[in-house]
Amino acid sequence: MPSTSSPETRIVEALVYRLTEVTPTVLLGYTALGVDEELPKPAILVQLESLQEQGRQGSRVKMQMSLNVSVVIKTNEESTYALMDLTRSIRAIFTTGERLVPEARNTQFSETQFDIAPNHGQLSFADIQLTIDVIL
Repeated sequence: MPSTSSPETRIVEALVYRLTEVTPTVLLGYTALGVDEELPKPAILVQLESLQEQGRQGSRVKMQMSLNVSVVIKTNEESTYALMDLTRSIRAIFTTGERLVPEARNTQFSETQFDIAPNHGQLSFADIQLTIDVIL
């Protein structure tokens, strides 16, 4: 995993790296619209949604990073179960008690939103909102 000088960048890189434990295809900055049909499935798409300052104490800053983590699969008769298994696996890798990087403190997940396509071969999604508290 490459290391850069920006703590925010290191957190995103560590998140992407950790998500490759669930599936090797993890892409950053993609939205559901315009996803290439050749994208290997399953895939995880990570979108940084906000970076909000929560407070300051001297030179230290408490920030909150909000990200959307989407699991993408091709729809088939097992789509619901596959999406549930993949999202469970994502949650499990963040409950080990191990920090992504030293600056990352707490990670919280929202409920999982499922969008299962009605026809076989279409893309189905499971979206999880991930919040990471960061001390810089």
